[in-house]
Amino acid sequence: MKINITGHGYSGNRIRTFGIYALCAILFFIFSNIMIEVALKTNYDPIDTYKTEPMGIEIDINQAKATYVNGYVGGTIKNNNSEIEKTYIKIDLYTKRDVYMGSKYIELTNLKQQETRDFRIGFQYTDIDHARLTLVNEVPEQVPEEFFISNELRGIFLLKTVLFLCIFG
Repeated sequence: MKINITGHGYSGNRIRTFGIYALCAILFFIFSNIMIEVALKTNYDPIDTYKTEPMGIEIDINQAKATYVNGYVGGTIKNNNSEIEKTYIKIDLYTKRDVYMGSKYIELTNLKQQETRDFRIGFQYTDIDHARLTLVNEVPEQVPEEFFISNELRGIFLLKTVLFLCIFG
């Protein structure tokens, strides 16, 4: 019985092959994440925004985009008046037929005179076509969000659908 003590041969090739497979898996993971990011960004379509600016407050919308199920609105706000201790940007979201789907709020505190701040808020409402932005002093206790399924419920429904298709499909 011979024992190979040099370490050449079969085990060296196996480690090299494993390394190549690991490198391929890592490269595929990076490539797929880049492609997913590109695909998500190209699926967003611009939405119209309408704003009501109180005297001395400038709201500039840089981005307002949505897919069928979610979206975001972002921009800057500039205070040309005296200091504002606390206020909110209210974003009302509507469909093409002007059906109100819900509101989102951004809190602004200690906004000094001539100060500019960036804002961005995401939403998960279906089929949003346009948004209306206003400044309000307070937020209602309950913001109506009954028109969409929460992420927790969406995950449960997705799991049930996959299981149903695996069993009966």
